[in-house]
Amino acid sequence: MAIRRARFAAVARTNTSGLARDIAIVELLADSTEPLGVSAIARTLNRDLTQTSRALSTLAEAGIVHRDPVTRGYRPGWRIAAIGARSMEARLAELARPQLRNLASTLNETAMLAVVRSSQTIVIAAQISPHGLGAYARIGSSYPAASSSTARAIMAGEPEGSWEEWFTEDRLAEAGERCAVRTPSEWVARLQSVRDTGAAVTYGEYEEGVVNISAAVRGPVGRPIAAVSISAPEFRFADQVDTGVRLVKRTALRVTEAITLRE
Repeated sequence: MAIRRARFAAVARTNTSGLARDIAIVELLADSTEPLGVSAIARTLNRDLTQTSRALSTLAEAGIVHRDPVTRGYRPGWRIAAIGARSMEARLAELARPQLRNLASTLNETAMLAVVRSSQTIVIAAQISPHGLGAYARIGSSYPAASSSTARAIMAGEPEGSWEEWFTEDRLAEAGERCAVRTPSEWVARLQSVRDTGAAVTYGEYEEGVVNISAAVRGPVGRPIAAVSISAPEFRFADQVDTGVRLVKRTALRVTEAITLRE
């Protein structure tokens, strides 16, 4: 801890602007394995106690830090996690784009990369079909997770004990009548099938007349963090589903490998 204190104190003395001092606070909390009180933070950063307290209050209001109501210690707040998630998604999208272009070019259909946030699936990268009549995916667009092949591909890689708990009545209501899965037991059975085959396939659940195929992309520790998907009209793609599954799985594996190499 002595080395850490020396480093953070040096940062605080060298950078006297308010922003630099606030960054030093956030970095100190991120490095700590437990919440830190105002006195400990001020002492480590060699800062005035009152000044530190005011800075922490401002950071807490913004969600940058969080104060535990029981211990009164501070730790990084929800906004830090949100910023980190978006930064990770931006890097993930950058790594996936070449593979999405190859997939879309091979199948002549829309390829995308999406993540799940709470009850929504969010598109973070896409390569649109060259066909005049094809599925459209705009970056940033969202749709109900429970009816998406993306959520099923990702959730199938999560511990089985979390499967039924995830499928809530609210998520089912958001998905609407097009969702083919209507009960928790059906959801569990569907995820087991996805785990067995390595891909999720939906027909008309995302959009009427559209088939979606998804396979999970895994992060450095092996957990699913996103999914590669193909979206195409059923009338044109119905006899290519097996090929689509194989190519989507291959693409997801290549994106996973790119993440591993980058790390």
